[in-house]
Amino acid sequence: MFLYPDAPGRLEVFDEELLTKGLFASSGSQRSPSDAATWKSELIAFPRTAENIPEWMRDIFRSEGVTPPIYNPEFESVDWENRRRPVTERGTDFTVEPTVIDPSLEPGVFAKIG
Repeated sequence: MFLYPDAPGRLEVFDEELLTKGLFASSGSQRSPSDAATWKSELIAFPRTAENIPEWMRDIFRSEGVTPPIYNPEFESVDWENRRRPVTERGTDFTVEPTVIDPSLEPGVFAKIG
């Protein structure tokens, strides 16, 4: 959505998101859809709960065999590849090194394993 104080605004709608500039941009063609690695970086920086990851993004992860990072509201963290990093109201806190998730300390199903 583009809003201007002295001109008409406009709304652009896409069937898929394209990250074409900045830190999370895909290499190669600037108009091609982003790959799973790009979206993984995006979700680590700006995590979402599992139910808030759109189906089209899940399809990208599935097609490339990548598990997406997930926001864990119980720990206020983003969890991926057996790692956890805290999340603040501004996104992931990159000043903190990720910790390794210890399944024996996890609540629920993980607590019963081992």
